[in-house]
Amino acid sequence: MSFAAVLLCGGRSTRMGRDKAFIDRQGRPLWQVQLEKLQQLGPERLLISCRAEQNIVSDVEMVFDPIDANDGPLGAITRCLESVRMPLLVLAVDMPWMSVAFLRERVVPGGFFRGPHGFEALCAIYEPNMLPTMQTALAEHRLALQRVIEACQPCVQELTEEDEGFFRNANTPEELAAPPS
Repeated sequence: MSFAAVLLCGGRSTRMGRDKAFIDRQGRPLWQVQLEKLQQLGPERLLISCRAEQNIVSDVEMVFDPIDANDGPLGAITRCLESVRMPLLVLAVDMPWMSVAFLRERVVPGGFFRGPHGFEALCAIYEPNMLPTMQTALAEHRLALQRVIEACQPCVQELTEEDEGFFRNANTPEELAAPPS
């Protein structure tokens, strides 16, 4: 399957207290560790979505949030999907426990995972046919990804207990320090 991949790095990291993209992980900034995972999958196009002031320097395509954008992950994913117009693998920078093997075997084939708290919206394949729903939600400032995904009725896999650790986010220093369960 041909697909593009994007690393989402544009969050404000308020709970972490500093930019999650630049947290040291394995001796490198977390964004580099996560980007390398996506590179190993061999996407046709590889992007980073971030704020220009983050000064992330990479040789991949950059998609910058508009100045003063307040449209969250929905805005970033929509901009990237508009740019690539092909299935788009989305990975959030703050999912350090996601593995290349899991991405390759379970995520890239397509769709979304759904767990006890809803869809795993920040590690999934977004399809171009989702764009009209996403664009309408953005225009109406309805930014909840859960509602948008639900409206698009994508292919869904139920998240198993074994899978949950891969999708864990690191939003605080304590969450980052704790090993996945």
